[in-house]
Amino acid sequence: MNNDKRKKRAQALILVAIVLVAWNLIQMINPKKEVKIACVGDSLTYGMGVEDREENCYPMVLQNLLGTDSYTIGNFGVNGATLQKEGDQPYWEEKRYEQSVSFETDIVVLMLGTNDTKEENWKGSEAFRKDYEALIEEYEKLDTKPTVILLTPPVLYQSGEMITDVRASSDSIVSEEAQVILEIGNEKELSVINLYELTGNHPEWYNTDGVHLNAEGAAAIADEVALEIKNLEEKEE
Repeated sequence: MNNDKRKKRAQALILVAIVLVAWNLIQMINPKKEVKIACVGDSLTYGMGVEDREENCYPMVLQNLLGTDSYTIGNFGVNGATLQKEGDQPYWEEKRYEQSVSFETDIVVLMLGTNDTKEENWKGSEAFRKDYEALIEEYEKLDTKPTVILLTPPVLYQSGEMITDVRASSDSIVSEEAQVILEIGNEKELSVINLYELTGNHPEWYNTDGVHLNAEGAAAIADEVALEIKNLEEKEE
């Protein structure tokens, strides 16, 4: 009986060893790939105005939603940045743009346009389209061949002291930008998350300036981006 027990125990140990070796070989042949995501944008991406920004800006919430085992997310938002090259602070000229390019990213989440609505920055929808398409192409030609997800700028609310004709005009331009971005996404077969539509009935997602998001608004955007990334991954499987 003792010999039988020893044999069974030895057989069990051998079986466990075989399973472990097989598992390690599978991991070596098909290791779990880290997915790097570059969140590109202006102060809405950076998280200006979000309480406890480092924890509650949308890229960090996105990181928490997707987890750290397989995803690394970089926040490349720049306060005041414009999409248009002729704007007062072109994203193209920022250090964070260079950092986003060298990030070796697999996915680019692009949200720019809010600062382009300033009277001194807006050059018209065609100029906006030209520079927007050019920025997409800059990311698409990277060695990693990243997937680009487009986000339209959110609504601009007229809130408190910010109820002015200028604000109304700026929101009208955001609506125009959203249409251009949706058209570009359709033409290039890229995913577009229409934040202009999503935020249209949610003034509670904003700070008192009607421009910058609060933690609730940042979380809502992160939810949408996480859902889109998961959808894209399912399509690839």
